[in-house]
Amino acid sequence: MVRSTAGFSWGGKWVHLCFIGLLFAVPAAAQSLSAPGLKAPARITWDAEGIPTIDASNDNDAAFLQGYAHARDRFFQMDLTRRSVSGTLAELVGMSQLAADVQARNLGLRRGAVKTWAAMSDDSRGWLRAYADGVNFWLANNPLPPEYGALQLTHADPWTPVDSLCVGKGLAFQLSFDLDINPTINLGAYQQAGQAGGFDGSTLYFADTHRIAPADDRVTVPGFVPGGAANGVATALSQPLAGNQVPAVGVIDARTVDLARAFRAQLQDSPLLGRALDGRDTPIGSNEWVIAGSHTASGKPILANDPHLGLDLPSVFMEQHVLSRDSRYPVPMDVTGVTVPGTPGVIQGCNQRVCWGTTTNSLDVTDVFQEQLKLNSYGLPYAIVHDGQEEYLQWVFQNYYVNRMDGTPDTVTRENSIGYTNGGVSILVPRRNNGALVSITGNTGLSIAYTGWGATFEIESFRRINRAANLADFQNALSYFDFGSQNFAYADVDGNIAYFVSAEAPVRTDLQTQNAPGGGIPPFVIRDGSGALKHDWLPVAHPQPNQATPYEILPANEMPFVINPSSGYFANANNDPIGFSLDNNPLNQLRPGGGIYYLDVGGASAYRVGRIDREIQRLIAAGGHITVADMKNLQANNQLLDAELVLPYLITAFKAGEAPGAWSQLATLAAEPRIVEAMNRLETWDYSTPTGIQQGFDPGDNPAALPVPSQSQVDASIAATLYATWRSTSIRNTIDAGLTAVGLGGYKPGGRDAQAAFKFLLDNYAQLGGKGASGVTFFSVPGAPNATAARDYILLKSLSESLDLLAGDNFAAAFAGSTNQSDYHWGKLHRIVFEQPLGAPFSIPGPNGYGYSDLSAELPGIARPGGFESVDAASHDTRANASNSFMFGSGPARRFVGEMFPSINASEIIPGGQSGVLGSPLYVSQLGRWLTNQYHPLPISASASIAQATSSLSFVPR
Repeated sequence: MVRSTAGFSWGGKWVHLCFIGLLFAVPAAAQSLSAPGLKAPARITWDAEGIPTIDASNDNDAAFLQGYAHARDRFFQMDLTRRSVSGTLAELVGMSQLAADVQARNLGLRRGAVKTWAAMSDDSRGWLRAYADGVNFWLANNPLPPEYGALQLTHADPWTPVDSLCVGKGLAFQLSFDLDINPTINLGAYQQAGQAGGFDGSTLYFADTHRIAPADDRVTVPGFVPGGAANGVATALSQPLAGNQVPAVGVIDARTVDLARAFRAQLQDSPLLGRALDGRDTPIGSNEWVIAGSHTASGKPILANDPHLGLDLPSVFMEQHVLSRDSRYPVPMDVTGVTVPGTPGVIQGCNQRVCWGTTTNSLDVTDVFQEQLKLNSYGLPYAIVHDGQEEYLQWVFQNYYVNRMDGTPDTVTRENSIGYTNGGVSILVPRRNNGALVSITGNTGLSIAYTGWGATFEIESFRRINRAANLADFQNALSYFDFGSQNFAYADVDGNIAYFVSAEAPVRTDLQTQNAPGGGIPPFVIRDGSGALKHDWLPVAHPQPNQATPYEILPANEMPFVINPSSGYFANANNDPIGFSLDNNPLNQLRPGGGIYYLDVGGASAYRVGRIDREIQRLIAAGGHITVADMKNLQANNQLLDAELVLPYLITAFKAGEAPGAWSQLATLAAEPRIVEAMNRLETWDYSTPTGIQQGFDPGDNPAALPVPSQSQVDASIAATLYATWRSTSIRNTIDAGLTAVGLGGYKPGGRDAQAAFKFLLDNYAQLGGKGASGVTFFSVPGAPNATAARDYILLKSLSESLDLLAGDNFAAAFAGSTNQSDYHWGKLHRIVFEQPLGAPFSIPGPNGYGYSDLSAELPGIARPGGFESVDAASHDTRANASNSFMFGSGPARRFVGEMFPSINASEIIPGGQSGVLGSPLYVSQLGRWLTNQYHPLPISASASIAQATSSLSFVPR
């Protein structure tokens, strides 16, 4: 079951204590409030969706009201977020989160937030302080959310501006921090197995099982040349080389692997670092595309965006509309969209001139270093050794407090069990952007360099984006976006469209000066900290506009971008934006003037953008009269591109088994009636994945009266189940079996890499004959007359085994042992639970009166269409092989489509509702529409929003 790591669960011992109290936790607001710190009268109006429109005379007053509105509906969520980032979660929820606090405190995002606060302008500090004042004004005049009573707490810490910076850094961290731990461990194991087994372990890893090249070759900006100089690259980025290219990698030292193992053992249960360990096999992602007016029915650009995050309750985003009539600016700021509770500003949305959206970019801004340490007489490190010289470390002493929940309110006491080397002291390495030592073994250790450890200004960037009137304003605002790399999509009412990769990409010394990874150790495994191999980040020599990172970074014209592309559109879905990885080697292109051009390790998502790009091209070829309805349909698309590209191999195997003179074992399989039936279903399938059950929520359904599915939906649903289980079984019978045979059964690739490896072997079967580029065999059938017969037999045998599985105990909860394929509806497997940190009574489905039910006691969750890398994101484990292993926990945290008329026409939806308070009618008021791919109108002007108000609250200066 895929579960988001964005939230936490602390057990159920106190959940029921607060259930009843939460049901009616929304206080009635007064009609007018006297607020300290306001400069002028202001007001908040709310519409029927609970979306506030803030009307203020200046930016600081607007921030004050944003803080008030966030706290009113989401304070407990805000408190959880700031504490998880700051390492003070145990003070709220108890001892169970102390280990997470130690990790968060040692990493030091809050230290970076403090540095950001110190480096900000006085104006920006005033803006953040006003937001905190708004939060605290709500706290001072309203009872705490009932969760605090359940936690035996009678007060909450006041909000501070640094808390807002922590919230911003926490979101950026979740989307950009990756650890080189698992790649180091796995690559080391592959190399060791290769030495013993007579094959190249590095080739097995990079060319066969953890491929860098994406499984589909669509890119966002074809032909992009860094720096704009055609002679600045060694290989044209848009042209893939042969499929078995691998980066040059040396042997991973056994001591390095041991350090990596020791550190990984500390992180297994860390909610903050779980995704960083999982790396690229995580479900977090996003979709965006923009169509120029030349291809639309209206002649105006259309922008579509759906960011994919954990689908928890309350939802990650909260909608707000902000109007600031600040006299310092020529026109008011009138901006609407989604916000992050805990921070001011709008993170995705539109003002009166422009709209923007984002997807996550996998820019590599994290390096792990193996350090040689100098220890004092107590065994504590005081210096690293670099180029033979001691460089002193910095010590930060930590104190931890824990909510004891012993029956006496506010029993929060100091925890004295944390030793110096176990979290009592954070030991910082100035050379690594003040990153901490995270693991110490004797006189060696691991440190982490990361652009987010220092002062960064993403919140400032969004503040400027909110006021951007044109493309130049928008580009200037992006120069403040320092980490948490995003692919920004832009469109404006003047008809411009643009795409930019944001954030600061550090330049590694060896890649710039030696034109090769020093010692054959690339940046995506643990690097050498001694200085001998020149692995350090290069000191800044060419500062860029508004640069924050104190190292050399790629200039803006080397970061992927396009303005008004000749194709009339662009699309990104966390894919390789320019094709640097298509040749399976991310380290063989050059920067203008020399040095290796490096963005990240590759292996990006491929199938979502592959489907999006194909559909956009189909619409253009059909006449190009693209509408908003077309774009909403595309956001709802649940066809599986991997099935479209891989299923033909199974069909070929089946036809080979039916052919006269076929190998007897293959022919026997192909003649099985159940195989014939399954293949008939799969051959006529359109690759869509409807639920096929009346309890399922499919696009266009009435969520209040779910219809009986049509026969075509049922048929597609059954085919989806057959394909998904066949895929799973095939991966186990090829990738997993091949690795197990050479002693690497404990080092299998994650699900996405495994599927890409499976497809690679099939695509290259004529050249490789069932072996990988490494020579390791993945399609082995004793007695097969030739390699082709072996392939076909394994593919058909996998289908036979998957049918056995569906009729067996693993799927009994869903299909009750049935051998009737008509029972295998996809919605019985593909489900989601919208989890709330307090547990089941507050989650959806749950016993809370909102009308959403589990399919059964043994099948929790709501049935939804979609699947692995579908555009309507709902990915699951590709190795899933049981009733509850196809569940998912992440997807669109917001769906948005906007058309750039002079008065922008837009609509959006979030998965849940505006309120985080159980019992509120706004708790999940948008969920039914989200589940069925519907939207609500998004008024772009504040006057239109205010005209729809159903309640109002005025504020006057005190």
